[in-house]
Amino acid sequence: MIKKSPLKPIWRKHKERISQWLSETTTFKIKWLRNHGKSDLTWKYFPIENVQSFQFAHALAKWLYPEYRNNVNNIVYVDSIEQHERVDKTTAWKKAMIESLMLKWELIPRLKEKWQDFLIRKRQWNIH
Repeated sequence: MIKKSPLKPIWRKHKERISQWLSETTTFKIKWLRNHGKSDLTWKYFPIENVQSFQFAHALAKWLYPEYRNNVNNIVYVDSIEQHERVDKTTAWKKAMIESLMLKWELIPRLKEKWQDFLIRKRQWNIH
């Protein structure tokens, strides 16, 4: 007996999101436009043609918090995979606190601060 493919329900949900203008691509474009093409952590500019999906990290995992999947405050626009992984590590521990920061528009400044601290420590490790 052949199992039914899970693609049909997923595709149906995807089509529903697109029909409501709630696709991730649209959310990513909105985030890019709000930031004037600049990364949240370094403010480095990227033309829209060079933007890739890995540059958008979900602070609260979209599979755990589907209600925040397309919330622009839950999306962190980053430069690199290293920054993406750093956002994942930083936000993995206290989801309730992250959710609170996101809803109060304080998440991105906090993550930027953490990224700067990380860079300072990384430079100190390389010097000594």
